[in-house]
Amino acid sequence: MVTRIDVAEVIERVAAGAKLLDALPHSIYVQEHLPGAESLPLETFRSEDAERFASDQPVIVYCFDQHCDLSSRMGHRLEMEGLTEVYDLIGGRASWTALGLPTEGSVADHRRISQYVEPVRTVDFDATMADVRAKDGGYPVVVVGPDDVVLGTLDATADSLPDSTDVARAMVPAPGTIRPETRVDDAVAQLRKDHLDHVLVTAVNGTLFGMVRTDEIHV
Repeated sequence: MVTRIDVAEVIERVAAGAKLLDALPHSIYVQEHLPGAESLPLETFRSEDAERFASDQPVIVYCFDQHCDLSSRMGHRLEMEGLTEVYDLIGGRASWTALGLPTEGSVADHRRISQYVEPVRTVDFDATMADVRAKDGGYPVVVVGPDDVVLGTLDATADSLPDSTDVARAMVPAPGTIRPETRVDDAVAQLRKDHLDHVLVTAVNGTLFGMVRTDEIHV
């Protein structure tokens, strides 16, 4: 039976020697694929294509996202061809890029908003405004928890609060964010629509990458 695995498991298994196979059409593979992946499009697959793998060779297949079933069908096809250790990446390529991990290809990361990420000042959730003022830099300040997960932000209005104020009480609890794989054109359109001069960039698990400023993005 094909085993579904997440990104962390994919990284571990590839490091241990598993083959990474892209089930999408070859034209899409050329534009963007996971590092080290081989192109094995389901649409052109033939039984003899499986002969390049030993029956006990671990292989990991992926396609585009959670709505795409090419990798699931490819995984079952490979099992029918005799492979005994077949894995399917949950969420496909999108689950990889949503964590800010790199890709290869003619397009790959080149037009992603991750190219414009800059550092942003952070403070721990259990800090006070005195701790904020002890650090150099301006606003916004991002309030983070363990693993740099974004819990809130402080804007310049918080600077008028007493030193003893807990940032947990002063912060905006649910700031808007975008993913690092967001295409530049899409990000700019959304920022302008929302009249924002900046936005935080986080992975799908909430981990902070940094901030992008609208006026620093070149379309």
